[in-house]
Amino acid sequence: MASDAPETSARDRHQLRTLIYAITVLLVVLGMVLATVIAARPLNAYPFLFFPLGFYLLAQGLVILIVAATFWFARAQERIDIERGESEEY
Repeated sequence: MASDAPETSARDRHQLRTLIYAITVLLVVLGMVLATVIAARPLNAYPFLFFPLGFYLLAQGLVILIVAATFWFARAQERIDIERGESEEY
């Protein structure tokens, strides 16, 4: 039972690191969404591709941001898993 303690401790650190990273990425994305929503009304004064800029950022830009953040998170999580030796790569 004593030999399981270092493995459990390392696994707990890995899970904590993953959780902190996930929360950080989520907070950054939510912050960007909030900033765009707050800035949308003043940005609507400027047209972009015949749409108000605030509307365009909300409709297109945030979707692109969320997809990019998802891929960024997955890549960084893979690096964390490789460091721990738990990568899904064969």
